Amino acid sequence: MNDGQNKQPTIFLIEEDDETRRPLVNSLRSGGYRVLVAVDEAAALDMVGGGGVNADLVLVNLIGKSAREVLSVGRRIRDYANHNGHMPLVVMPEKYDKDVEGTEVNLEGDDWIFYLGEESDQLKNFLTRLLS
Repeated sequence: MNDGQNKQPTIFLIEEDDETRRPLVNSLRSGGYRVLVAVDEAAALDMVGGGGVNADLVLVNLIGKSAREVLSVGRRIRDYANHNGHMPLVVMPEKYDKDVEGTEVNLEGDDWIFYLGEESDQLKNFLTRLLS
């Protein structure tokens, strides 16, 4: 978490989809977040291994992988990063049933699955709750 009240929370986004990445980054930045971006797992591991990532939250969406596979990747990235023990991990699955849209599931501790819905503020509201 951030110590200073004026410091923007930082989200480390790992997003493979070129069409999704830009609007997601713009939305997060307009929500007041600083966003660090990696385009895949290899780039993310390079960034955290080089000490270039000081984030408050990891947000991951990988193409063609199950939520369990994405969660495993996100945990590996978070574990490789230098952090103070509290860094929420949010996985956004690519495919899911309509009935879970806009909901979140706490898997354990700081590990979450977020099923994006059509309402534009759902993700921002969820991230605000996690980072407060």
